[in-house]
Amino acid sequence: METLILGDVIVMLQEQLKNRPDLQKYLFIRGFLATDKKIENLNDFPFYGNWNETEKCGLYFYTHNKTSVHFASNKSVTLFLLGHCYDPFLMEIDEEKILADFLRDYGTDKYYDRISEITGVYVLGSIENGEIKFSVDPAGMQSACYGAIDGHFFLSSHPQLIGDICSLKMDDFVKELVNYKWYGRVMGPYLPADLSPFANVKRIIPSTEYTYDGEKLSHKRFWPLKPFEFAEGAEYDRVIEEAADILKKNMELISKKWEHPWISLTGGIDSNTTFAAANGMYDRFEAFSYISAEKEIRDAEAAAKIAKAFGVKHHIYNIPDNSNEISDYDLKVEIQRHNSGYIAERKPNESRKRFYLEENCGCDVEVKSWVSETIRGYWYKHFDRKKLPKLSPKLYRNLYKIFIFNRKLAHKVDKIFARYIKEFEYDKIPDCYPTADIHYNEVMWGSWGGLNISEMKFCFDLTFPYNNRKFLDILFRVPLEKRISDEHHLDMKKYLNKELYDMHIRVVNMKETDTRARLLNVIFTINQFLPY
Repeated sequence: METLILGDVIVMLQEQLKNRPDLQKYLFIRGFLATDKKIENLNDFPFYGNWNETEKCGLYFYTHNKTSVHFASNKSVTLFLLGHCYDPFLMEIDEEKILADFLRDYGTDKYYDRISEITGVYVLGSIENGEIKFSVDPAGMQSACYGAIDGHFFLSSHPQLIGDICSLKMDDFVKELVNYKWYGRVMGPYLPADLSPFANVKRIIPSTEYTYDGEKLSHKRFWPLKPFEFAEGAEYDRVIEEAADILKKNMELISKKWEHPWISLTGGIDSNTTFAAANGMYDRFEAFSYISAEKEIRDAEAAAKIAKAFGVKHHIYNIPDNSNEISDYDLKVEIQRHNSGYIAERKPNESRKRFYLEENCGCDVEVKSWVSETIRGYWYKHFDRKKLPKLSPKLYRNLYKIFIFNRKLAHKVDKIFARYIKEFEYDKIPDCYPTADIHYNEVMWGSWGGLNISEMKFCFDLTFPYNNRKFLDILFRVPLEKRISDEHHLDMKKYLNKELYDMHIRVVNMKETDTRARLLNVIFTINQFLPY
């Protein structure tokens, strides 16, 4: 997309929104911005009077009306959290109390252990003597980016929001990539490494602490850095119980934190295990499924069977096949495109789903089971492999996209991942953490997942009981072959709800079929052997 055309598209969007206050609220919905540059007018584009301002220690926090920011301070430091969190180790749901507890350990190594115990979707940071530090949740479910532009610091949920404020233009390489015919394939559209649509704005990588000292930005990895031994026998059983107990505690906290938490339920093993973790609390939850494509019918039917067996109210939403049935569909799509920075064109059924659920779904938070795939050996299943090559730019490029017929672009992506692997200290990660799984957590989830979650927030807030660094660390101790086979997931489900386990309900994702995996493995192998 040419810059001039994109600029015209943005101008047209502004013109269309001028007289539509009912739709202005969707622009960067549930978003945030932290900056040392005061925004003088919050009534015009892109804020439209739907954002709040809070100043702390010279940093201005701008939050959408549906976004929360929390603080805790002592004499020397102020901690902040944009988004939400809860703590299954302290059984606490109040973010300010959690931050106050973090203050006790701030500045010590124990601080990193403590922040690894919370679950949620957030950016966590500190301000001390003018220095700003920040990090994102364990899998980057909170899409977040940062940059130092024209002498000012910016931290935001949406790169395009920074782009609007600073009049940035899309990076030439990003333009080339999003126009590549295979860009939307292999898990859908998203950018590699820590890229954003703009050259001077970068995505925040999970498990990395960033520092802005007023002049320059730096970052340092804090997980995973400690080797471990794999759990076998009785130790394996203990690991399963410990991880499952964290899930159960998270579900209890979710039921207390929100008035109307609904579990996004399918026949898949991830949401099955989430549902099992709510055992004994089914009166506090409802469940829902949707049908926006034929392949989702089996999932919805399986979900209805599960919910009925345990007396949980279940909603099935049949998403319209015709976009004309969605009010202001075309303008909402343009808002969606703008929110995503014009790097993620969506299929019409996906857009209709977002808009229809926003109008019709009655939950205030979706309990979603993403992040679970991090410890399910997803890439090994995807390519039907028991082993994957060692860490290299080529491996990460081949996990990212298919470039068989465009080696020039492949070479450019290799250079990006080479820089990324070096800067984010992948050489310090112990071998017991498979590099493909770390890629899935920090690149796939952080880039593709965070972008998708930002879009899903068009409907309602979302939370992920699996998005806890201690939980993930515990389950990495499960031997890889058990994680690939999902034995550990089934064992957690059995421990949490034996009756559900005995129902033997599991709908296999169409993307996980053996034939598809074998074909993808052929493509992956060819990619791996081709020069650069």
